[in-house]
Amino acid sequence: MVRYEYSLKILLFSIFAAQIALYFFEIIRPSIIYDYIDYFPFTIFPLFIYFYLIIKKIKLQIFIYLSVYLSLVFLIFPIAHFFKADFLTTYSFPSYIENKTLDDKLNYLLKVDTDGELSINTYEESGYTVDIINKPGNIGYPEAVETLIGEPRAVLIRELETSKLLRVSGWNINLGNQNIWKLDLISFNSDIYLDNVKLKNSKISGTGIIHLGKDLDLEELKINGNFDIIVSRDLPIVAVGKVEAPASWIGATIGYLNQAEKAYRVKIVIEDGSNVSFKDKE
Repeated sequence: MVRYEYSLKILLFSIFAAQIALYFFEIIRPSIIYDYIDYFPFTIFPLFIYFYLIIKKIKLQIFIYLSVYLSLVFLIFPIAHFFKADFLTTYSFPSYIENKTLDDKLNYLLKVDTDGELSINTYEESGYTVDIINKPGNIGYPEAVETLIGEPRAVLIRELETSKLLRVSGWNINLGNQNIWKLDLISFNSDIYLDNVKLKNSKISGTGIIHLGKDLDLEELKINGNFDIIVSRDLPIVAVGKVEAPASWIGATIGYLNQAEKAYRVKIVIEDGSNVSFKDKE
């Protein structure tokens, strides 16, 4: 019996330690604390009894049953977090924004200024969607503000006041490729994928990785910050400014060309003080 008690105790404390490690590895959000509190009759209260039995050194059969029960409970909650289970308080707060009714005859300016990450991609419709990146961080939930007049119409994604435990690492943004967009983005450690979309002259600042696909329709993109830019071999571009380019690229008067035999379709302007490395997509 004593052997089982110690084994179960080690198991339970290992589960606690694993959850702390998952937080520091930016895998699980601290909002799980809210979930434990909301279900306190099934989580906090039994845990209080468990520690009371340990402190008082009370040896009862219920200690083993309680150890097994708590081990299961504190395993189920983090697993439920990974699957965004609806019963958790964390996922009862709305984080998803969508507007797929934008006029495809109008141009739109997407403006984002955040200290967090951005993950940007495109999809086969009009409009846009925004959701959180489900990792711990210091960024609040997003909200979208749209202008109804002007050219281009602005779509501003900004941060809402959010509890510290609920904050995330950044936002996922998807842009409909039936609209024409202009980008004005500031973000950090971001992953931006631009393909099969038509863009007006745009600017991206901060840090991260930018992917330029073969079906990107864009004249000029200004870059300010530290970025790795991965370019499709089927997209002729010219990089202007101080850059690190693959050996196969050609240094010309205008800049670095990835395909000297073709006229470039996209011009990338690297602003002073930036650190940008170009790579060919494998």
